[in-house]
Amino acid sequence: MINDNKKPLLSDSLATGDNKGLQSAKADQHRDRITRFGILKHRSKQQENFLWTLAKFKENYPIDSPNEETVKALKSAQKLNGCGNFLLFKNFYTIDQTKLTKFHVCNQHLLCPFCAGIRASKAIQKYTERVDEVLKKNRKLKPVLITLTVKNGTDLSERSAHLIKSLRTLIKRRQDYNKKGRGFNEFCKINGAMYSYENTYNEQTKEWHPHVHMFALLDDWIDQEQLSETWHEITGDSFVVDIRKVKKQKDLGYAKAAAEVCKYALKFGDLTVENTWEAFKVLKGKRLSGAFGSLYGVKIPENLADDMPEEKDLPYLEMLYKFVFGKHSYYNLEITRHVEPQAGERAELGGVATTPDERYSAGGSSVDDLSTEAGGGRAQLRSTKRGRKKQHWQVPPLTRVRVKKRIKRWDGYLCVIHM
Repeated sequence: MINDNKKPLLSDSLATGDNKGLQSAKADQHRDRITRFGILKHRSKQQENFLWTLAKFKENYPIDSPNEETVKALKSAQKLNGCGNFLLFKNFYTIDQTKLTKFHVCNQHLLCPFCAGIRASKAIQKYTERVDEVLKKNRKLKPVLITLTVKNGTDLSERSAHLIKSLRTLIKRRQDYNKKGRGFNEFCKINGAMYSYENTYNEQTKEWHPHVHMFALLDDWIDQEQLSETWHEITGDSFVVDIRKVKKQKDLGYAKAAAEVCKYALKFGDLTVENTWEAFKVLKGKRLSGAFGSLYGVKIPENLADDMPEEKDLPYLEMLYKFVFGKHSYYNLEITRHVEPQAGERAELGGVATTPDERYSAGGSSVDDLSTEAGGGRAQLRSTKRGRKKQHWQVPPLTRVRVKKRIKRWDGYLCVIHM
């Protein structure tokens, strides 16, 4: 087992650059994306290796059951072990787009950087679309980034609960003002916002630092000093409020600002694997992101794969990548297959696959089939595609004669038996 759990490998650029995340198109963007996936999976593998070291069994095992810590660690490690081992891409070379179509995730977003990165990219995409939609309807809205903090502490559970309760109180006051017209404060100037909680750790003071990142659209500019006083009134221990204007970027729009909020899960990569595990046990099951106002209602789809092109029946290259773990981990391209479109030539041939590539695309395949050729793996996809039924004029004459003779030879009777 590689003991590499003190210095997690995670780059700050994971949530920047191609902030649309799951929509990389060009070849260089695809290579960068594969590299980022490799970094995330490497960190996930480090976390898994650490969890295996926590498994401790009693002398009389299996008669005496293992302790609770061992059970939790083993379950999480087993899930991490099967996460992101294989990635299946489709390269639609005629439109210069490469899409991630099939992969397996463990859905432990607070523990697994790979799952966190995939979900964060999807969230950035969906929230950016909503922001653009809202700003088209009301161009007077002012986009800003807001950060709210509470006093540091050694007890993550208590500090995190205190921050969540304080933010809920602030949001509730805004709702009361909008519905009942009373209790105005600077926070009421927010038309809509999305937010996430982040918990960092100070190795020198041994204290946790919980805070909230928020991307907000304002009806009017907020007075930072007044909002700071309101926040201190609610928390009782913090005046710290930061508000910054956000500028729209030419190519990315407000995706970079949305990334500052959505990449909260990636920040766990700044923690050691020991602190990540402690934070996971405390925060598991808690809702660490949300939205209100005009940005409320954005749903992150359960299927985190890329959206396929609108054009149908496009030829593509199917590429299977396998994760290779080591000192410098990476995803290796194991198999490449060329798949022709389902329509066109296939229809002219009556659904009969005449070449190996056509037989592959017509007969269907799975990530398990591909990964077996590449060296193993679990089933990710099972799809069966059948060709169209042949028309009468497509059946060879010899076959038609045989069918007619077979029908003539049949001299049985049809009868109904009443029981």
